[in-house]
Amino acid sequence: MDRLFFEESCLVKSGMVIWLGHGGNACPWDDDVGESALFTTEEGGSNDTDAESTLEEPNAEQSTKEAHDLPTGVPFIKNNKAMTTIVDKSGVHTHIVKYCTCPEADAADIQLFNMGLFPASFIEPKTAFTFDVLNDFLLDNLECGTSAMNYYSKLRRMTTSVFPHLVPDRYRELMRVARQWRKLKLLKWNGFGHEEKEVRPGDLALFCPACPQPGINVTLPAGGTAEDIDANNGSARETPSWLYTRSLVMDGNFKAEHLHATNPADEVSLMDGRGFMVGDALYKEHLAIAKDAVQCSECNNHRAVNLANASRHRLEATGIGGCAYFQKGERQMNMDYALCEALKLNAEGIRHVLTFYDVNCQYYKHLQDRIADSPLLKMHDELEITPGIGLWHVHGHQDSCYVRYACNFIQGAARIDGEIMETLWAPLNIISPAAHGMGTPHRKECLDYQMNDCNFMKMIRMSGQIACQKYKEAMKGVADSNMAFERLDESADADKVKDWEAQERLAHARRRHDPTAMDIYEVQLRKAPTRKQQELRLLTAQGRRLARRAREVTLQMDVRKLGHRATDTQRLAIGRRRDTLQRDIDRWTAAGAIILGEELGDNDMQIMQPDLLILQEDAEEAMDAELRVFEPEKAVISLPSNMGLEKCAALSVADIADQELMLRQGQANDALHHIRVHLADKAVIFRKTVRVAKSQVLSTRAWAQVHSVDRAVSINASIYSKCRSQLCRLGADDALLKRYQPLTREHLKVSTAIADPNSRGQRNNVLAWFWSLDVEGDSDSSDWLNEFYGVHWLRAKAMRDRWAEELLLVQHEMDWTCNFLLRKADKWIRLGAISKLAQKHGHVAYSERQCKIYQRLFREARDSFNRAMAAYPPVLLSPKHTGWHSSAQPGIVGNGSQSTSMNRTVRLVGQAGGLSPEHTAIVLIVQLRQ
Repeated sequence: MDRLFFEESCLVKSGMVIWLGHGGNACPWDDDVGESALFTTEEGGSNDTDAESTLEEPNAEQSTKEAHDLPTGVPFIKNNKAMTTIVDKSGVHTHIVKYCTCPEADAADIQLFNMGLFPASFIEPKTAFTFDVLNDFLLDNLECGTSAMNYYSKLRRMTTSVFPHLVPDRYRELMRVARQWRKLKLLKWNGFGHEEKEVRPGDLALFCPACPQPGINVTLPAGGTAEDIDANNGSARETPSWLYTRSLVMDGNFKAEHLHATNPADEVSLMDGRGFMVGDALYKEHLAIAKDAVQCSECNNHRAVNLANASRHRLEATGIGGCAYFQKGERQMNMDYALCEALKLNAEGIRHVLTFYDVNCQYYKHLQDRIADSPLLKMHDELEITPGIGLWHVHGHQDSCYVRYACNFIQGAARIDGEIMETLWAPLNIISPAAHGMGTPHRKECLDYQMNDCNFMKMIRMSGQIACQKYKEAMKGVADSNMAFERLDESADADKVKDWEAQERLAHARRRHDPTAMDIYEVQLRKAPTRKQQELRLLTAQGRRLARRAREVTLQMDVRKLGHRATDTQRLAIGRRRDTLQRDIDRWTAAGAIILGEELGDNDMQIMQPDLLILQEDAEEAMDAELRVFEPEKAVISLPSNMGLEKCAALSVADIADQELMLRQGQANDALHHIRVHLADKAVIFRKTVRVAKSQVLSTRAWAQVHSVDRAVSINASIYSKCRSQLCRLGADDALLKRYQPLTREHLKVSTAIADPNSRGQRNNVLAWFWSLDVEGDSDSSDWLNEFYGVHWLRAKAMRDRWAEELLLVQHEMDWTCNFLLRKADKWIRLGAISKLAQKHGHVAYSERQCKIYQRLFREARDSFNRAMAAYPPVLLSPKHTGWHSSAQPGIVGNGSQSTSMNRTVRLVGQAGGLSPEHTAIVLIVQLRQ
């Protein structure tokens, strides 16, 4: 019967032979060009490939079939010693490969390499992988976490969807060749194919371009001083010493578990310690002699500490941390070794290190002692380590850890969050299941390659991240934080400011040896106001001496609360209060008639709409009709603000309007003062009463205090809101209305710095505008408020300083990134010259390609930085109240080794966030050097 479709077949059957060494032509020294052995195989013959025999595969059956007796449609030939299995992206193929046998011919493996084929064995290879399939597998492994088994299973199905189980199994060969391919690519990327030199620990790891690397992208000042002309390419600028701080983030990943190896003696390491993961021999020697003391945590129970005390006999490694693996939880001995090894890489001359670790409050206590006791751990004697805890982890600690270890209060930390390792664990967790049962060297190489790729992807996006994101955020942060701080600082007493500055300097000087010195950033409350004291204060504010406006507001609030369910007793009490209020209104009206004359008639009387600002507002209910009959609390009396300026001018009482304007300002000041006092008290009640209430009774009493304070805040907020609206009607100018801004419920939130000092999301919190109106007066009137303002002044200054550090650091990071990329380009120019002398044309081409890549990255980074700095001219704070001083003036990045100076002054207004002319300042421009 005629066939009506195309059937898959093997090219060998059409007589195709792959000749090596002569451009596809047959080798003249080869006499065997026939096809006599193509389709024959010995009975039960072995597959003379570098793989195990197909007959030894699981589920394989003894077969005496000839190759051509396989099922129809199978595009390969099995069990033929003349065949070479070639694995490609398109599937698994079998071909006849003929090698060049000339006297000066290359070895068989080299001939395969020249054809773009990677042999599975270097002695009589019978299996080879195309470079394309190896690159495709590594990319799938990076992006999708595809294991070698799953990838090869896909290739078998691509070869034949009907009989994939008949495709030759080269899974083991793929794993072995992929390991070699990874190492070769890393060696090639780092230039080891162009010159012969020793591969030292860390040489195959890609370092961060934006971090200071002495001798690579930055020259440290000579002698450790903060100023050195030669270190800045002759720009004669001073740089603060904290700029050259090495920031290290330490963390553990417990999802990267690893089983014990079946045959540890058979394992071979290809790049032990040459990447990110530490070398095996010294690491195991350190673990053997290090003391494993059970940690007693003095902070909250943390997973890192708990798992360090847990035993996992089934696992060889319970995870990885830093770049070391854990044998038994996240023990301090593991992290000690990872830290000391990290400080050896590109850190010559670095004397300041900032470490972030989720349990640093416990880990750092005896770090120096553990290093001193170990013969294998080394750290420079002059090295100063400042411990910190990442902003995500610190909120799981005790409240005291926040001010002692959060980066918000560490000088020189800028706006780092200390959680960068979490972004690395995400891609590593994709391949962790595939690496769960790998051999130890294979697993470390796989993780090294993943980390290297992660750093590479960050490097190529570095210019956009720094210029388009970090720099713009820093500009806005400097403007906003400076405004908030200056607003608070200007209204504070000068003597108290000096005391706060002295406390700050002393705390930072002592923090390394005594972290409790940082407790000045937290209110040291010993006892909250008792309920009786609180009620007495509220009664004093709400008693008989209340002004008429306050009585109107409280009466409106009480009537609103009653709704339609008022009892006779409640209605009687409301009626009596209304009668008293009406008599006051009548007396005022009679006195007003004497001043304003009889021209003021009943037509001028209006009904005032409710203007209440209530914190805890329930759903409004229908009011009893009886309560609506007589409502003097809504009456509008004859004040200039109610009559209007034109009416006052017609009655010749414009001077009274001016007097009311002054009185309204005093009334607004009083209301805001009471709001500040009550909010401070509310914060204290939350901290010392509500949070510590352990029973229903105590909780109910605590919240009763909170509700009573909320009522007082609502009364004063409503008074202020009405007062401000009257100021508008009295013709207050823009300057006055800017001082007395509208009040919203968002402004009346309690300060988390006191109520819950370790709560999340308060990194950028600042006090509302009304807190800075009378700092001196509030501080003198209350010791509580004095401490309250002191803590917020210190926190506002810390936030302002961190943003200023961030702005300066980002500009230097722009510089360091460009220097790093240029150095990489220069390196490939040098390697290209070496290859050219050796007449290695392929090496020359590759070095040219790599050089162009880094030059393009440099130009892209330089142009992005220039555009960002032209759109947002860089600024620094004036030296007032700064914790560090610098006259450094980096500017636009140049295109060579010279730096471009920008000697000009800029106002903070306009470019940095739309500040008003009242808050403009003359600031220093920072200059970037190339």
